[in-house]
Amino acid sequence: MSKILINSQLEMIRFAQQIATQIQPKQTVALFGNLGVGKSFFTKNFINFLQEIPNEVLSPTFNLVYSYKTKKGEIFHFDLYRIKNSQDLENIGFFDIIQNHITLIEWPQIAEKYLPKNCIKITIKNVINLGEEAREIIIENNE
Repeated sequence: MSKILINSQLEMIRFAQQIATQIQPKQTVALFGNLGVGKSFFTKNFINFLQEIPNEVLSPTFNLVYSYKTKKGEIFHFDLYRIKNSQDLENIGFFDIIQNHITLIEWPQIAEKYLPKNCIKITIKNVINLGEEAREIIIENNE
């Protein structure tokens, strides 16, 4: 486990790009954190960094999953906030996708026991006393 402090949106963009550079095929990034801490911002910058031409990255809150073609293959972006059980995960193809593609998962708590061994868990927390954009990032490997 490691912790880092992010002080600005620019630093968050660089952090997302660093993780995108290191990501391996069939690897998952699980993003934990309260509403509004920057999970979607991280994801947008991660995906755009890997695209040939940066594109609009939508939040899959209502569709539950979107996919994007990138230099590292197809990347799937899940938002599991509204998922209630493993049957719902099965219905959206979650289990097949996490075994075969790079995935980014917001609100992964419902699927935590199914995350692959090579999953990178990132928890993003507000750091109120350091400013509006300050975030503490905790990075854990699932292994």
